[in-house]
Amino acid sequence: MTADQDAAGQAAVRRATPEQWAVYREIRLAALAEAPYAFSSTLDRERAFGDALWQQRLASAAAASFLAWRGAEPVGMATGKIEDPDDEFAIAGAWQLVGMWVRPAVRGLGVAGSLVEAVARHAEANSAVSLVLWVTEMNGRARSFYRRIGFAPTGARQPVRPDEPDHWEVQLVRSLG
Repeated sequence: MTADQDAAGQAAVRRATPEQWAVYREIRLAALAEAPYAFSSTLDRERAFGDALWQQRLASAAAASFLAWRGAEPVGMATGKIEDPDDEFAIAGAWQLVGMWVRPAVRGLGVAGSLVEAVARHAEANSAVSLVLWVTEMNGRARSFYRRIGFAPTGARQPVRPDEPDHWEVQLVRSLG
């Protein structure tokens, strides 16, 4: 067992710091390249971001990003952020899980569950009563995973990106506490 694995040999999940911006950028760009259908942003858009923006993302008090590690390799990421009250689908008292991704080589090994739990614990420690997320309709594996760990559909549905009106995502929610 290394320092980057828990007692069960799973990936270690730790909150990313602004000093880890280059690692966070690397895993975020890998996610956008491997699963472009799963994110509201694009690889080209985020490749153009400057270093300061990546650092700012990890320094925000309104969000917390987590990286999963197996040894020295980052293998997953997830971010929790305070739900935007102006969003038409906002759920009062919720935090939103965004940017969730795990490298294909380690899917099915518990990394995703560990990332979701890290975000959930952080959100709950910051007075959230629920965790909400959006998942693309075409990503059946992710939708099944989220249902298994307690998320349920809210009935809300929206396009992933305005330029792709036939690509939809659905909102799921899970109570905390």
